[in-house]
Amino acid sequence: MSVLVVETYVVKAEKVDEFDPALKEFLQFKGSNPRLFAGVRSWSLHRQEYGSVAGLYAETWEFDDLGAMEKETARVFADEKMRAIQRGFHQLVDPATFSASIWRPIVTR
Repeated sequence: MSVLVVETYVVKAEKVDEFDPALKEFLQFKGSNPRLFAGVRSWSLHRQEYGSVAGLYAETWEFDDLGAMEKETARVFADEKMRAIQRGFHQLVDPATFSASIWRPIVTR
């Protein structure tokens, strides 16, 4: 059964205008490098609109299993351009709000 890496974060108020261009850069990079992301089953980004932390983002990366997750994230983030995108992204995020966890589906339909 697959595993999900779930990262949650809030973009710094003074960096909100920079988030969409950074996201676009990542999506263009991901789209133009399908072989680099071949081991990623799926990727999605959600934004909380209502609830305890409005504006909270939840980003999910799905992999076949824990071994694939370790292998594929090491490979993806070994890429120089991806590391630069990641560094830029972390400049936009409030570090106090960032969390990462691994989830395993129990029931899917």
